[in-house]
Amino acid sequence: MKVESPGSISELVEVMRDCQSNKKRIEIAGARSKQRMGGAVAESDIRIETRGMGKVLAYDPRDLTISVEAGIKYADLRAMLAEKKQFLPIEPAFAGAATVGGILATHSSGHRRRLFGTVRDLVIGMKVVTLRGRVVESGGMVVKNVAGLDFAKLMTGSFGTLAAIATVNFKLMPAPAGARSFLYQNASVGEVFGKRNELLKGVLQPASVDYLNPVAASQAGLPGRHSLLVEALGSETVLARYQRELAGWRVIENTIWDEVREFTPQWLSAYPSGHVVRVSVQLQEMEAAIAKLPPDAAVVGRAGNGVLLAHTTGAAAPPAGFKAVIEFSPAQRQEAEYLWPAPGDDFFLMKKIKDYFDPDGLLNAGRLYGRI
Repeated sequence: MKVESPGSISELVEVMRDCQSNKKRIEIAGARSKQRMGGAVAESDIRIETRGMGKVLAYDPRDLTISVEAGIKYADLRAMLAEKKQFLPIEPAFAGAATVGGILATHSSGHRRRLFGTVRDLVIGMKVVTLRGRVVESGGMVVKNVAGLDFAKLMTGSFGTLAAIATVNFKLMPAPAGARSFLYQNASVGEVFGKRNELLKGVLQPASVDYLNPVAASQAGLPGRHSLLVEALGSETVLARYQRELAGWRVIENTIWDEVREFTPQWLSAYPSGHVVRVSVQLQEMEAAIAKLPPDAAVVGRAGNGVLLAHTTGAAAPPAGFKAVIEFSPAQRQEAEYLWPAPGDDFFLMKKIKDYFDPDGLLNAGRLYGRI
């Protein structure tokens, strides 16, 4: 397969236009860190890698905004922002290798989404390149940008099936003055979610509220019990308030969140034939959904957002009665259509959008669980 690594938007435009003219099937990728996510890309004629586009285009720390090319590594961006005491609270998995474009394309958000929202919520502007070689711009460098159709939201989570993300503008956050992490464990999952309910009804506003079942807790280096992890950010006064309100909880090292963030990549590396099932539920349904997951699965959940990730060593199936997909699967899996068994009533609209942007099905065929 031919590989192209454009170094600018103009080069990306030429490559995309040439592929469309010659009906070449394209694999669009950044660092290719999430190849097992969302269905494998079908055999292609050319791979376009955006990691050659890694420049910072505009950054004024006083405005808390930044514009970067899609190929910049998240780890490099995070380090640069830390020097200015600012941060982008995405916390995606595969953080060491992932590019900004890949994070947006797969809509990868981590444990801090409860307080800061998903990566989609932090984007204020984007430029994408279509198959026809057109540069489409959405938003800008202003945080409040509401005019026109927000193409950035459309492209986020599209897995490269609509267009190539070229540049992204983010709103940033001041780095927190301090951080403290708390752990509650119990042999009963009901007791753990009872503590979760008390926490969410209270006055505290933690950045992260995550659940780990006993299998996942052991894998993360914790005692193998049902676990609730809470991350607090703020001044020493704020952290002291958490200490008082969460009396009886154990204070643990903040490095536990590195284990949580990279849990899925480490699992996939250890189990090449394993699967990760993503279940989206209402908060009050989380306990019932966990009961329907395989008892030997390692379950990590955004307990304040209603998202569960069940890691299995072998075959897996989404639990009946819940909105779910098999988010990560082995590349050799044959029945790709079962990765996303119930796409929902708006699926016809997704197909129409795909046909508008890519009528010949050239872009990342096979992604989005083999249905788009």
